[in-house]
Amino acid sequence: MFAKNIPQKGEAMKYKLTYDEYDEGKTQEDLLNKIIKDRKLPGIKQLTIGCWSYESEDCRDLVDGMVANKEKFAHIEDLFWGDIDQEESEVSWIEQTDLSPLLDSMPKLTTLKIKGTNNLSIGQKSRPEWKSLEIISGGLPSNVVEDIIQSDMPNLECLILYVGVEDYGYDGSIEQFKPLISKEKFPKLTYLGIVNAEEQDSVIELFLESDILSRLETMDVSAGVLTDKGGQLLLDHVDKIKHLKFIDMAYNYLTDEMRKKLSELPVTVDVSDPQDLDDYEEYGGWPMITE
Repeated sequence: MFAKNIPQKGEAMKYKLTYDEYDEGKTQEDLLNKIIKDRKLPGIKQLTIGCWSYESEDCRDLVDGMVANKEKFAHIEDLFWGDIDQEESEVSWIEQTDLSPLLDSMPKLTTLKIKGTNNLSIGQKSRPEWKSLEIISGGLPSNVVEDIIQSDMPNLECLILYVGVEDYGYDGSIEQFKPLISKEKFPKLTYLGIVNAEEQDSVIELFLESDILSRLETMDVSAGVLTDKGGQLLLDHVDKIKHLKFIDMAYNYLTDEMRKKLSELPVTVDVSDPQDLDDYEEYGGWPMITE
């Protein structure tokens, strides 16, 4: 589970360098040429960019090339940047760059998904057209969180952030997400996910203390170290969550007893994929995505 099942739209295409192409000496320039020379490009609304290097090389050349040909991408509505399989690169090895010039060149963009956060920046801009933002990481840097906080995204309906661990780039605290869990910040948000966290129980506390919870339809606290402590918080505050359509808690460290209790809530919940804390006794549990 690396990405949520958010509805996609329009014609879709994925471009990447295969390993054989890279082994033959193909570069990001070749990948760029493959993209811009594709006759299907003008009809594509959903663009996915996969592997651009097999040696932890950042994507700066590809970004610069696309910006130089920005008229060819002005119609893109949905972008997945970094759709790279584990066999091609671990999430923590994906080298990004400042994507803000590329994002600026896509005025119709409404849905953005990014995988990998090393050296990533999305800029601190006004993005009134954006409706969905998802960032997948084994360790989310605080500068990326700050970019989101300092940007204006008043029409965002879905926000999903993978927190991760310190060993792979996470350098903040759960408290830094507090400004994002706000109806003033995101007046149209209906789906909020702060996921893949070591402190997933504390994330639930943030949700319960927030003013945005009453407006949400989905609370996503999946993929992290969610224990019975967090589960009990939900049971103790049923009045605050009973309006939700869905609570995603898949991949968790809940006991069987707690999973049963949560399944009886007056809300649809997913408590699948339980992990055994005894297997992680030395560490106290791991989020689903780290390295």
